[in-house]
Amino acid sequence: MKAYGLVLFAIILFSGNFIAGKLAAEAIPPFTLAWFRTFIALLLVLTFARRQFKHTRKTMLQEWKALTGMAITGIVLFPALVYMALDYTTTINASIVEALTPSVAIILSFFFLNERLGKRQLLGVIISFLGVIYIVTQGSLEVLLNLGFNLGDLIMLGAVICWATYSLLVTKHGPKFPLYGSLLFMLLVGNAVLFVVAALGEWMFGGLQIDWSMKVLFSVLYTGIFPAVIALLAWNMAVAMIGPAKTSIFLNLIPVVTAALAFLFLGETIAMQQILGGAFVLLGVFLTTKQNKAYRQQQGSR
Repeated sequence: MKAYGLVLFAIILFSGNFIAGKLAAEAIPPFTLAWFRTFIALLLVLTFARRQFKHTRKTMLQEWKALTGMAITGIVLFPALVYMALDYTTTINASIVEALTPSVAIILSFFFLNERLGKRQLLGVIISFLGVIYIVTQGSLEVLLNLGFNLGDLIMLGAVICWATYSLLVTKHGPKFPLYGSLLFMLLVGNAVLFVVAALGEWMFGGLQIDWSMKVLFSVLYTGIFPAVIALLAWNMAVAMIGPAKTSIFLNLIPVVTAALAFLFLGETIAMQQILGGAFVLLGVFLTTKQNKAYRQQQGSR
């Protein structure tokens, strides 16, 4: 019960990132907001990861390319694209599109890791993408034919591809590195890259004028403390207790929890195309991630 409590706690915090991101994105450019988030997370992780980082620094420097790839996709591009997308679309749409991540990861695994794609997984991928297309086009065939897509939903799809790529890199290279030491390494790289990009792309030419209202300040602190650090720690503890297969199922709750939070705190309405499209996405994710009986027996025998 403790493990499931930790999972639900992490899901609520992950979902809250869409709400806080939406509020903060109204006042702060996306890469600047992602840098603030990463800088706050870096300060927190420094308090407990320095020793592990010091002892394993040599190993991580030898594998710097893999860690840098993970930092660019997961620490830099993913949050920046999410915050950019929230400038153009609703938090509900963004969270539903994010639910595509398992399907996108399976497609990338098929092409780059030579993993087999079963019939059930292929069906799940197709259903998930149909659900997202229905949401992006707002259920209108005319929008689809005229390619009049919501820019925010398309940017969010780019964020999903980045996170799926990060997940593949973690799957392939993650076991080589210590958990907290590698997180500190990635935050250091991500912080440096985001600072340069934000400075050159958002501060130098456009200027940086932020209205630091209490709403914006608390939203920025939330993104750096809760989803970036506390939720991650809770998630990792739950994975250690009940395994990744059981915990990953709960990711499907993020659109549901986000919709409830968006309704309560942002006053967003839940449209019928979001409900129908979201149902298709979740059904597709269920089919995509569901393991067959033979596979479960094989996993249990290891």
